[in-house]
Amino acid sequence: PSERVLCSARASVLLYDDAQKLWVPAGGPPQSPSCVQLFHHPGTHSFRLVGRRLHPEQQVGALGAPGDRSASGGH
Repeated sequence: PSERVLCSARASVLLYDDAQKLWVPAGGPPQSPSCVQLFHHPGTHSFRLVGRRLHPEQQVGALGAPGDRSASGGH
């Protein structure tokens, strides 16, 4: 069996910069929404979390149903 999407969410993704002691936008400024998906591979009992920054034209109504990868451009 192959991987399947367990859930998708639109989120602002931040990374902690230990040197500056603050949270910064993933991928650098400016901060923009991302599509975050949790994948599960039942054969290997593994999970994978994937986040993709949305392009401006994808930011309205960008997330489809679980398993519908069209929202992220099918990548």
